[in-house]
Formats: sequence, structure tokens, C-alpha cells
Amino acid sequence: MAKNVKMVFFLVITFGAITSLRAQQPSQPLLDNILDKAGEETFKYFDSFKNLLSEETKTIETFDKHGEIKKTKTIKSTFLVYQLTKDETRSVEFRNVVSVDGKPLDNADKRTQDFFTKVSSAESSSKELEQLYKESSRYDGDLVVDGLTLFQSLVLAKNLRPLFAFSYVGTKVKDGASVYEIAYQQTKGSPDISINNKKNPNSGKSGFDYEIDTDSNRELNGRLRGTLWIDASTFQIRGEHRELTVQPDAVGKPMPVIVNDFEFQSSDFGILTPKRITHIQSRLVEKGQEATKEIRLTLDYANFSRPDVEVKSSEVKNSPKP
Repeated sequence: MAKNVKMVFFLVITFGAITSLRAQQPSQPLLDNILDKAGEETFKYFDSFKNLLSEETKTIETFDKHGEIKKTKTIKSTFLVYQLTKDETRSVEFRNVVSVDGKPLDNADKRTQDFFTKVSSAESSSKELEQLYKESSRYDGDLVVDGLTLFQSLVLAKNLRPLFAFSYVGTKVKDGASVYEIAYQQTKGSPDISINNKKNPNSGKSGFDYEIDTDSNRELNGRLRGTLWIDASTFQIRGEHRELTVQPDAVGKPMPVIVNDFEFQSSDFGILTPKRITHIQSRLVEKGQEATKEIRLTLDYANFSRPDVEVKSSEVKNSPKP
């Protein structure tokens, strides 16, 4: 029972009190300018974040058919970004697990050293990726969620932005900062946003690759929608709410099957770093007529630091800089 979110990713978070301010509805050129600058900041986020380490606490909750929590698991890791040795244009998320449900793992540092020595000798980048995913998620069960932390607000990527209609909601105060609140809705289909695509093409472009559980073979008609909170001074992303909805034939309205919330915090590294990311996933039942909550993933981040060396080989021992 796989539950995949690849490359980008990915309980609903309350982002704190948001107070409306009086603001003029911007013209389309002004809205486009806001989105252009915010898109530039997401590239800066990627470039800066791939050089950081963080403490990550992953909480996985599974639900029974009545919507009650039946199991909870907590996994603590050192989160870092790994540059592939077989493809230096690609960086991926890696989690060095240090404890599970409060119990420290034996020889975690040695295991990591041995693992990077092994993975650096992989025969291809695809084999390297496979080993990295397997090691990072070995305590996650059937859940596979990747890319939510490293990639920020991909709806602003050049190849994806034309697929969405963006609308200005207003100017607000969030976490003490003035922000532009902008809603978005996917209006066009694209192979760069796929659901249950067994071929799993890798076009080299930014994209979303979802896999959801369903008891129906009908066309799901998936679409993304959400809200961005963009800092009015820096144009950095302060928060995002994102939903993947489906609307099989004969279903009256779109049903959210994956819900993501992203909350960012101030840092000393020139970017807003992740504070909390949440992912709720539902399963389609009754031949796709209903969606029932299956799993909730919460990622909490703290104590960001910058390592002395770039992590891309067996050399992973480093002294974090404050």
C-alpha cells in the first residue's frame, strides 16, 4: 500500500493569527511581479538550504476506518541534503535516523559512515537514489514522502506556473510580517503533475508525482489548489497551504485527498527555514465516491547549522557552524 509524493515534496496547521490590512487590489502586472520575485526567492531557498543541516522530528500517525488514531511513531533524524556523486546537478533529501519512539539507535554515526562509503560506489544515479531513499525511510513503513523540505512552492516554477490561475486575496499580517496572500488553482493538466503514474517519467523538470490508494480505476481528474503567503518586503515564502483534489466521474465536487501545510521561520542564513511541514493523505473508497483519512505526517525542524564540508561522498563527518 504505497503512498508516494516524489520530488517535491509533502493536520492542517493553523498559521497563527492573521489580521487583515487595507490594501488596493493589485493590477495583473503587479501580481505577476510578486509571483516573479517570489519564484526567484524559491531558487535562493534551494541553493541556501542544500548547504544546511537540521534536527528533524518526524511523527507518523495512522488512522482506522472511523478516523481515530490507531498508531503513532516518532522518528528523530539529522536532516541534510546530499549531492549525487553520479549526477552532480541533482541534490536530494537524506535523513540520518538517530532514534525511534524515544529509543536511540546503536552505532548511528558508524552506520552513516559505512552507508555513504557504499552509496558513493553505486553504479548509476538511479541506484544511488534508490539506496538513499531506502536508508532514509527504513522506519517509515509504506509511506514514501520525498522533496517536501528541499523544494519550496513549486507552483511558482517556470514550467508549472502557466498551469495555474493565481488571484490576489489581500495584504495581511502573519507572524508579525506583512504578507501578500495569493490563492492558486490548477486549470490545465500536465505530465509534470501526475497521479498513480506507473511509468514515473523523469523529465528533469520541476513536478509533482503523487500516488494514492483507491478502489476505483476511474479517471481521477486530479487538480492542485492552495494559498501562498509571500513576505511583502523580501518576497520569501512565509507559508503555503496546498491540496490535491480529485473528482472522479459522477462525484459532485472535488475531494481533497492530500493536504500539505508549510510553515517557515526566521534564520541566520538569509532564508526562512522550515519550521513545520504537515502531510495528510486519504484513501478513496466506495469506488472512488468517498475519501477517508489514512495517515498524517508531521515534520518539525530545529537547530539549523551549516556544515564545514559539502555532503556528497563518504566524507560526512563535519563540525556544524553556528
